[in-house]
Amino acid sequence: MNAKNERSLVSIVKNDTVADAARIEEMLRESIELLGGIGKYVHEGDTVVIKGNFFSPAPPPVTIDRRLVRALFRILKEANPKSITLLEAVSVGTKMGRLRTTEWIVEELGIMDVVREEGVNFMALENAERVNVPAPGGRCLQHIDYPKVMLDADVVIDLPCMKTHCQTYVTLGIKNYQGILTDEQKYHSHRDDLSQKLVDIFRVRLPDLTIIDGLLAMEGDGSDESGIPVQLNTIVASPDVVAADAVSCACMGMKDVLDVTTTRLAQFYGMGNADLDKIDVVGTPIKDVIVKEFQWPSTYSKPYDRFAIGVQDNMDIYIGGACRECWNRVRSVASILSKYPDRKWTFIMGADPKVPPLSEFDNDLENVIIYGDCACACGANVKELRNAMLLKGKGLIVPGCPPFRPAIKMLNDYLVKLGLQEPSDGKGKFTADQKKAYAYYQKLDPTWIPKSQKDGTFK
Repeated sequence: MNAKNERSLVSIVKNDTVADAARIEEMLRESIELLGGIGKYVHEGDTVVIKGNFFSPAPPPVTIDRRLVRALFRILKEANPKSITLLEAVSVGTKMGRLRTTEWIVEELGIMDVVREEGVNFMALENAERVNVPAPGGRCLQHIDYPKVMLDADVVIDLPCMKTHCQTYVTLGIKNYQGILTDEQKYHSHRDDLSQKLVDIFRVRLPDLTIIDGLLAMEGDGSDESGIPVQLNTIVASPDVVAADAVSCACMGMKDVLDVTTTRLAQFYGMGNADLDKIDVVGTPIKDVIVKEFQWPSTYSKPYDRFAIGVQDNMDIYIGGACRECWNRVRSVASILSKYPDRKWTFIMGADPKVPPLSEFDNDLENVIIYGDCACACGANVKELRNAMLLKGKGLIVPGCPPFRPAIKMLNDYLVKLGLQEPSDGKGKFTADQKKAYAYYQKLDPTWIPKSQKDGTFK
C-alpha cells in the first residue's frame, strides 16, 4: 500500500510509427530503465510470474502482443531469476460462448511458440492449485481462491492491454486481475459491483510491476472484437498499478481519470496514486501520447436504454429496476431475437416489472422470456405468468445474476427447441468479427500467422 503523500513513478515510451519486434524490445527496455532497471524489481534466484491478457481468441488489441511478451521474457532472463511463468485463464464468455480453452488460445495466437522458444513456463490458471485467502476489508470478495503460484512468487508482473470496456469503462492493470479468479468468482459480483470486486482482489497482493501494452490500443465497445483499434504505439509501466491505470486513461484522452471506478476506489483504499499531480511521469509526456479522446463504450456515452428499448419491433419489453449489467443483457438478447422478426417476443427483466394480469396478457406463452434472478423472484402478475408458463411447459425462465453466458446458452437452446436455430456442433467457430480482427492485425504484423491458418482450420 502507498504511504500517504508518497509519489508514484510512471514511465511512458512512445514510438512515432508502428514498431517491429526489435523496436518493441527497445521500447520495453527503455520503459523499465526509466523506472530504475529490471534489477530493481527482479533479483537472481527469484520466481517471477506474469499475469498476461489472452482471455479471448483474437490478436491485439484484444490480447497482448506476443512480441512484447517475448521482449519481457528476454529482459527478465538477464536478471537470472529461478523461473519465469506466464499465467492466464480464459473468460467465462470465451469458455461457454466461443468454446475455446486457454491452451487453444495461447497456441492460436503464437504465445506458446514464444514460451517454448524462450525456455520459460506457461500455466493455464484453471489448472492451478489454489489457496483460500482473506481479502481484508473486501466489500464484494471477503475470501478469494487465489492461485498459489502467485502467492508464492517473489515477483508478480501485471501485463494488460490498453482498452475500453463496456462494463468498467476501461480495462487496464486492475481489470486484468479478473482473470486470476475461478469461474465461479469471475461470475460473482459481475453487476454494478464489478469494479468493487476487482479492487478487492488487490487487497491480497499488489503487483510489483505493471506494464500496459498500448502499442495497439482499443476504443469503443470493447474489450473484444467489438472495439476499434487505435495505433497508439505506446508502452506505459509503473511499480504502482493504480498510477499506471490513471496515466493510461490520460493517454487515452480521458479528461478526469477518476471517472473510472476501479482507479478511484483503488486510490481511496490506499493501493496507489490516481491523482496525476501525485505521479511523476518520465519518458514521453502524456500530452505527446494523446492522439484524440478515445471513443468511450456506448454504455458510458449513452443512456442505459438507448440500445435496449424502443429499438426492436419484434420485442415487447417489461423492465423494472435493473442494474447496468441487466440493461446490457437486454441489448444482447434483443440482438439475438431480432433475427426472428416474424415472431413477437415478450421479454421481462428486473425488479418489479409491471406486467398485466394473465387474463389480459396478449402473447402466446411460448414467446415469453423471463430473464434474471430479479424477475424470476417477482410476485404479483409476474408470478402468475411464471406459474402458467411452468404448468404449460411454455416459454423460457432464465435465472442468473447477472444472466450472462449460461443464460445466453439457455436462450440459444430454447431457440433450437422452437426450431428457429440449428443446434451447435460443439465446436468453436470463427466469427466475422474475429476474421476482420485477424486481417487487420496481420497488416500491422505480417510475421504473425495464427495456428488455425497454418493447419487450415481457419474457416
